[in-house]
Amino acid sequence: MLRTNAVQTLFSRRNPERVLKEAYASLQEDEAVIYLVGAMEPVDSSYTKKTYEEGGRVSQQITTGLGQHNLAAEYEYQGSVTKNTHIRAYSDLDLLVIEKRFTTLEPPQQPAIPYKGDPIQDLLQIRRICISHLRSAYPKATVDDSGPRSVKISGGSLARTVDVVPSNWFDTNQYAQHNNAKVFRGVHVLNAHKPDREPDQPFVHGALINYKDGNTLGNTRKLVRLLKSLKYDSDSKVTMSSYDIESLVYRMDDATMQHPRGQEVQLAGACFLWLRKVEADQTLRESLYVPDGKRKIFAQDKATLQQLSALNAELAQLILEIDKGYKRSFKNLAEARVKWPTSGVVQL
Repeated sequence: MLRTNAVQTLFSRRNPERVLKEAYASLQEDEAVIYLVGAMEPVDSSYTKKTYEEGGRVSQQITTGLGQHNLAAEYEYQGSVTKNTHIRAYSDLDLLVIEKRFTTLEPPQQPAIPYKGDPIQDLLQIRRICISHLRSAYPKATVDDSGPRSVKISGGSLARTVDVVPSNWFDTNQYAQHNNAKVFRGVHVLNAHKPDREPDQPFVHGALINYKDGNTLGNTRKLVRLLKSLKYDSDSKVTMSSYDIESLVYRMDDATMQHPRGQEVQLAGACFLWLRKVEADQTLRESLYVPDGKRKIFAQDKATLQQLSALNAELAQLILEIDKGYKRSFKNLAEARVKWPTSGVVQL
């Protein structure tokens, strides 16, 4: 994609209502640099706040629907919005609807009072109630129940898409060992197509990303947003999952990421070198684990070398365009400095 077109796509994705003037948009730089730094920036907090408000509306309706059946649930959020790695103003929000009749324990833990019900049937019931009540509560919205794990509701009076995910608490051994610290608590997510339950630990992943971001001047999230933007704007050439993109950035050496604001070009260059190294070194590539260490990044049905090559090709093309622009001004990448305006986001 020509970077000029990509900049317009970026503007539309991040500021669809045209009510904000973001700082990067006024940079006196080539289009490729504007795309680079804009893609790294977080989505404005006002859009994110609205996303959570819409999630709250949906959870309130589910509470009402479950109450009609003498059932109840707890609610948690997961996904890119919670990690501040989302790249769209109107990002989908994952809403965990957590069944309260039972909790699953990781062996060798044993429940004091074993549950006599059927966990899968209970979660299927929760899912059916969610679908039925949301369709009744939001008659003009679209409730898409075709997905195995989530029920997607969008449109009508809702300003955001919310993915409703029936699940139950999964108390891991780490959770018990760390005095019930929530970050180590997991969930079992219903797969309605099998039907079965699949374990996940969304909170520890987010916490690890947050910790690394703090150690890298906020550059972990910047690079995740950049790579996700390149994927989004690649005309479907890049298919690596957002989770695996986050994992690749997480495994970068912190020392290579210590670039202050203004050195976004050098930061992107460091990321390119890291991805190229992973691409070229099979031993290294096969040794890399996702942040929580539960699986390898490059595993069966997960990230592939082809996906990595496609992603890094997009980053290489962007850096090449930046380099060409600097050469016209007799500059080089190593000396490049982005001159940010003193203000951040300005309301129009």
